[in-house]
Amino acid sequence: MQNVRKTIIIHLDKLEKDLLAKLDNEERKQCKNIDSLIEKISEMGKHVDQIENDLKQIKQHASDFQTFFGLHEWNKKIEKDEKVLMSLQSDKILDSADIHIEYSPILMKFETDVKEFGKLEVKSSSSQKNFLKKEKQGQIFVPISNTVDNIKMTSIRSFKTPDGISSNIFITGIGMFDDGKIVFADNQHLNKRLVIMNREGNFIKNIQLDDRCFDVAVIDKDTVASTLVEKKKIVIVDVNSSRVQRYILSSAECYGIIFSGEQLVVNLPKTIQFVDPSGNSWSTLSTVNNSMYCSVLDEKLYYTSHNSEAVYSTKLNGEVLWKYDCQKYDYPTSITNDASGNIFVACTESDRLVVLGNDGKTYKILRTKENGLQKPRALHYDPLSTADHSSYCFNFNDNLYYTTRSSDVHLAFASEFNGEVHWKFDNKKSVHLIGITNVASGGIFVAYKDRQPDATYYYTTILEQYFTYQPAFIDFDELQ
Repeated sequence: MQNVRKTIIIHLDKLEKDLLAKLDNEERKQCKNIDSLIEKISEMGKHVDQIENDLKQIKQHASDFQTFFGLHEWNKKIEKDEKVLMSLQSDKILDSADIHIEYSPILMKFETDVKEFGKLEVKSSSSQKNFLKKEKQGQIFVPISNTVDNIKMTSIRSFKTPDGISSNIFITGIGMFDDGKIVFADNQHLNKRLVIMNREGNFIKNIQLDDRCFDVAVIDKDTVASTLVEKKKIVIVDVNSSRVQRYILSSAECYGIIFSGEQLVVNLPKTIQFVDPSGNSWSTLSTVNNSMYCSVLDEKLYYTSHNSEAVYSTKLNGEVLWKYDCQKYDYPTSITNDASGNIFVACTESDRLVVLGNDGKTYKILRTKENGLQKPRALHYDPLSTADHSSYCFNFNDNLYYTTRSSDVHLAFASEFNGEVHWKFDNKKSVHLIGITNVASGGIFVAYKDRQPDATYYYTTILEQYFTYQPAFIDFDELQ
């Protein structure tokens, strides 16, 4: 803030210095004009005095003829002086000059219009470190960057959404609450509803809307936002009361919508717009082609264009970073990201789910029609599932010890900081390895939870101790 204030003061001092210099130059110019005018008028005054003196002499000594001839010469001189006087008037040299300063309007309104020094904004981004070195025992949670090659999909469950007014259901949007509840946007022209179910596929409730809803975004545990395409507006809904809190009008048909944590990001034809949930602070980003879905991660925007069969990555100012060309007739629609920046794309017409690397160069087909995928449209990535690709680690005697789990692999490792593995412990049990620490003698403790429903959670290595609640972090107290 001090730097900003100093910059403003320096800039204002420069503007003041420039204005004073202009004022000084203008003052000198006006003074020069006045001196020139005084000189000319003084010269004319001398001419008048000379004519008056000559007139007195003629009256005393000259004949009538000489007087007539003298008057003719005097008329010439008077006419010449009159022309000079007229030119002074036409050139506005005789006009009075007042110097006024008209201040810049922004300065005059500075006190009333500038009501805050700045806006405080906190932005967080995921760590890209693979491990951390720690001199004392204890574990650190470390996100592990996931690459396209090691991404695998395992089907957990499938379920059917209940019928609405029509048994024809057209799901074009999906969102997920932190507690695992799922909300679907049913875009069927008769249903016009949001469907809420739990993660096991049990129906909770319908929320009827006054128009077809295209997409839905979860704002918080009680609130969602949905796009009403034909009415060109966004509806904010309280899911507990099923009541509409407010509408946000749009300038055009609105399609995909996500919540970035601060703003709603909405797809419009040829543009993507940002607005806060109260409807303020609209900003617009132009897109290369029409898009219906987008995703935002780490100050980057990703969107699909079904018209050009492509996926685009851009900065938030619209500058295109890369373009990925899909196959012909893919018809890319919904798009989302994982924490590592990988991009998941639903290809509706080719019945495919594709993942792209964050550079837009590598890709992998995750699901096809052969896997039971049919016309995928709505896509959502649960950020809470990133724990499935995470590690807890500690450093002891310049060795790194860490746990990891991905799909059905649950391992504990000991390695050097260059990544060379000394040994690994393959846990054959169906459990999730979590926290890890050691004792001074080198013994290693690992916390894990049983994957079976309603099982007791415990940690083990040298001993097993059962707990009522799931352990996560472990630390060894050297003083006890």
